[in-house]
Amino acid sequence: MKKVVLTYGSQGNLQYEEKVLDGFADIVRIPCATEEDLIKNCKDADAVLSVYEPFTAFVMDNLPKLKIIAIKAIGVDNVDIEAARKRGIAVTNIPRYCINEVADHTVMLLLAINRRLIQFHNSIQNDKLWKFSICRDIFRLSECTIGLLGFGNIPRLVTERLKGFGPKIIAYDPYVEKEIANEYGVELKNIDYLYENSDYICCHLPHNKYTEKFVNADAFNGMKDGVVFINTGRGRVVDEQALIDALDKGKIGYAGLDVLENEYPDMNTSPLNGRDNVILTPHVAFYSIASVRDARIHSAENILFYLKGEYEKCSIINGVNA
Repeated sequence: MKKVVLTYGSQGNLQYEEKVLDGFADIVRIPCATEEDLIKNCKDADAVLSVYEPFTAFVMDNLPKLKIIAIKAIGVDNVDIEAARKRGIAVTNIPRYCINEVADHTVMLLLAINRRLIQFHNSIQNDKLWKFSICRDIFRLSECTIGLLGFGNIPRLVTERLKGFGPKIIAYDPYVEKEIANEYGVELKNIDYLYENSDYICCHLPHNKYTEKFVNADAFNGMKDGVVFINTGRGRVVDEQALIDALDKGKIGYAGLDVLENEYPDMNTSPLNGRDNVILTPHVAFYSIASVRDARIHSAENILFYLKGEYEKCSIINGVNA
């Protein structure tokens, strides 16, 4: 029997993982927060099922049996991908996981800001005012331009959901062909054009060494005054201090953020908390009962298929298939 270690903490049983791997591998849950934890607890594992745990080159050098790191997410920034490739360790993700939920959440934040939902709700609940004139800066969405940073699976679904509202949608993604964008009625633009012309900017970039703090002070300075900035992707793609400065100066009019630089921020001290023009949600865009179920099944299937040699059925992202 193969051994699989689930390295992240979680509530509940392992019913989905055990059903997929039944008769093929034993699976145990041992939460690992550090490199030392991973080395200690995974030394005899054939496979690991991970989310945020730090699979560095150092860790992999100390796990001689490890054949596959299966990530229960789309993003894989907790793994040194090149180091895994050099050591013959496959890395898999679940690229279609929660894409509908994140698209829904993105549009929810956008519409809540566009229609000033929080401001009106708070005015009624806290100030007991039934007064439309507290927010005069509401613009018809069909007369706005929405800029998408990235045009992968999620922003394509965002585009489909927004079509009925009629805005102009543009996108920046150097890895997407113009023909694909055309299918969605989206214009691909360079990054400066997107910043200069978007009334709303939705960030969907993955986090890696090339996108670390991609949206920085220069980026915010290049945006329209009063732009709305929404991030439901990865917090570390944005220079958080630069975002705070842009909010303080009024460069950013409103922000909707599901992710921050720190995965577990202290809301008692965060300078983003308590602002009337910022909506914060606790990295929950991914969540639905169905998305969690599907993620557990598909990530376990990646392990099953890989260890059985059925590589074509796996979402291998670093080319290791032997």
